Amino acid sequence: MAYKNNCLSLEDYERNFRGYGIRDAVVRDRNIFSFILLQDWDCDTPRPFEEELKTRYVAYFSDEGPLGRWGSDGLYGFAGMMAGASQKPLWQNINIDRLGQVYVKGSGVTEIENKIPGGGGKGPMRGGVRSLKQINGWLYASGGARSLCKRLGRNDWEEIGVLPPERRGGGFDDFDGFSEADIYAAGGRGDVWHYDGSAWRQLPFPSKMWIESVCCGADGYVYIGAQNGHVFRGRGNRWEHIYEGDLSLPFKDMVWFGDRIYATNDYGLWEIKDGIVGRSSEPADITICSGNLSVGDGVMLLAGHYGAALHDGNSWVQLFSIAKLENQVSLASGAEASE
Repeated sequence: MAYKNNCLSLEDYERNFRGYGIRDAVVRDRNIFSFILLQDWDCDTPRPFEEELKTRYVAYFSDEGPLGRWGSDGLYGFAGMMAGASQKPLWQNINIDRLGQVYVKGSGVTEIENKIPGGGGKGPMRGGVRSLKQINGWLYASGGARSLCKRLGRNDWEEIGVLPPERRGGGFDDFDGFSEADIYAAGGRGDVWHYDGSAWRQLPFPSKMWIESVCCGADGYVYIGAQNGHVFRGRGNRWEHIYEGDLSLPFKDMVWFGDRIYATNDYGLWEIKDGIVGRSSEPADITICSGNLSVGDGVMLLAGHYGAALHDGNSWVQLFSIAKLENQVSLASGAEASE
């Protein structure tokens, strides 16, 4: 299908986005994209705790109406919510905050489920929730104290394997898998592990840098993003340092799409192909949307503080620009004031 450029009307922007910033985004399928927003606050006052701010779940249905259809739900009491999606057991958005609170939307369900059980050796999650990803259509969540669990259904989570021992300075900040029996999880200072479907094994890793992101590429390599934008590539016991990062932020998300890795943080979009890392050459109206990446059903969503863009497998389209919409709001307010 053809996606619409600037598909967010001023009315839909004011109803769903204004007064909030984009925190995360995910592709449920090639027609449904969802965004997690966090309420703005007065920068002249001390920053409140996130659970004191409102969170908003926004969904876009691109195949409904001339510009698609937008809708949102307001939430309160969540801290650091992440956007997730699953195909199994149901086609849904599964949004989870770092405390393990779960908000589900889709397949006729709108519900706050029980928290992911954990702590004190009871339940599959230990430490705060750090990352959400699909493997084989199932949603997985990783925890900062070397934990990984799989959502089997409503209020039903399964620990993956006998988890490795907890260790200060180690943890699963991110993970990815070639399959459910070939998963890489990493975090902390060079703390990298592999799950083979039956047991976890710690892997030798050539750095004690802080690890942020993990991506299993279709080229058979695992890519690991570390502090300051450093990138490592390898698999099993063999790793190489392929990019000497000099960035103020690590890559928040790394995904495989088409024939390469795409990586992003709040300051831009990078591409990794054949072991070469470089800034994306896409135009500014696309790269300004940097911040979060999600791939699913043949499309890739890029979304951040300044807007969102979509790659349909052939080309990019800018879904919306926050700056352009805010300018429209200012012009409309000025016109009303002059009447």
